[in-house]
Formats: sequence, C-alpha cells, structure tokens
Amino acid sequence: MESIVRILREKNRYTQTGLAEELGISRQALIKYENMELDLPLSVVRQLSKLFNVSYECLIDNFLPDENAELDARLKMINKNFSKLEEHEKNAVSEMVRMMAG
Repeated sequence: MESIVRILREKNRYTQTGLAEELGISRQALIKYENMELDLPLSVVRQLSKLFNVSYECLIDNFLPDENAELDARLKMINKNFSKLEEHEKNAVSEMVRMMAG
C-alpha cells in the first residue's frame, strides 16, 4: 500500500526536500512517514491537511478522498439550492455561470 503522504507530495509536485522544508521537518522524517515507518504526528497532519486540502481522516487512515463522490455531493447540494430560487434568481445565476464559462 502506497503512502498518502507520498501520493499527495508527488501529485502536488513537491520534492521530498521541498515538502520537508515546508513542514519544518527533516527529509529523513518525511521519508519515514512516506514509508509508513512512523505515524504522522498531529502537528504534521494539521499542516498537510491545510497544504493539500484533505481531511485529517484521509491522512491518519491513509486513503485518498473519492473526488467523484465529493463532486456528486456538491452538485446535489447546488441543484437542491438552485431549485429553491425564484425564477429571476435562477436566471441571474445562469447568466453569471455563462459569463464565467467564457
């Protein structure tokens, strides 16, 4: 099983040295976290969570969030809220989306 720390580091194009410096830890410590030889301390979990925009749970339990599931949940919420709008509000939102899309 590959480490979530390594996956996130590579996905975000950090070197081991660069990420270690960003976190204020040694490269050797980062290597041990990536090889899952050491558990992540809470201070590092906090920093990684903020840096890579993932939950503490993903980092502690070593899994990537299902981006499609998150997107589906957000789209359902948007659709639910959109359906509650007055017709003129729906038109305004639709026009704004068209303008943003280019």
